[in-house]
Amino acid sequence: MTTAPKRKHMPKRRAAPDAGQPATAPRRRPDLRPQFFLGLEDSTLVATDTLLQIKDTVIDTVESKAMSVIYGDAGLGKSFSTRATIQEMNPDLILPLDFARSRPGPKDLREELFHQMNLSCKMPGTPTAFDKLLRETLPRRPYVIVCDEAQQYRRENFEFLRKLWDNCDPKPAIMFVGGREAYETLQSDPALASRIYIRLEILAMTEDEVLKAVPDSHPVWRDVDEALLKRIDTQYTLGSFREWVKVTKHVLKGMEHFGAEKVDDRIVDWALARC
Repeated sequence: MTTAPKRKHMPKRRAAPDAGQPATAPRRRPDLRPQFFLGLEDSTLVATDTLLQIKDTVIDTVESKAMSVIYGDAGLGKSFSTRATIQEMNPDLILPLDFARSRPGPKDLREELFHQMNLSCKMPGTPTAFDKLLRETLPRRPYVIVCDEAQQYRRENFEFLRKLWDNCDPKPAIMFVGGREAYETLQSDPALASRIYIRLEILAMTEDEVLKAVPDSHPVWRDVDEALLKRIDTQYTLGSFREWVKVTKHVLKGMEHFGAEKVDDRIVDWALARC
């Protein structure tokens, strides 16, 4: 009678910690660098009055650990100038609350703050526990919460951030950046309005500001006659830097189309017809 050979004892394979669960990629922090509209090449960051005002506002708000709002119409450089300013700060202390979806709610804000601070604990399951965690964590570093496109915020978002700011010691700096709707929502609530440190309204560039800033913003406008710049601003751009970028892009295409080396009325007519 033969006996079967003894089988070697094989150690049991340990299951991976997340076996059966989809692997989650590390969350990437948003790119906080200012992006030139339409990816316009050879553009230059110009120290406009808007940029300087926003820089002073952001720095003052951060130093004071306060809440401030920068607001105005679209295309005037609010977000661009804010991003340009915070580039000079420690990026690990900037907590950007940017959302792809419209009309985010307090739950979205809580979760985004959790991810931006790279907290290693388990995400709390209730608003009360979540808020307690944030109140304990935010004061550990001099964080700056940047709320761009704040015109999309619901009133309860502003109220959530106000209560969070009230109950932190030391407090984080909070910058609201957005359209007039954001300002109006903040002003309509006395509890919120009374806590706003700086209210900075961004206006379109005046004609004098256009004549100073535009030639420095892109090489194509250097040595262009002032009367032509005034004409473009009066007929189309109206002091909006974003609209000037559009015209610049079309002017470059027009120069290529006509084989021209300098901007003239023909190129401008062609460009404005495409805007």
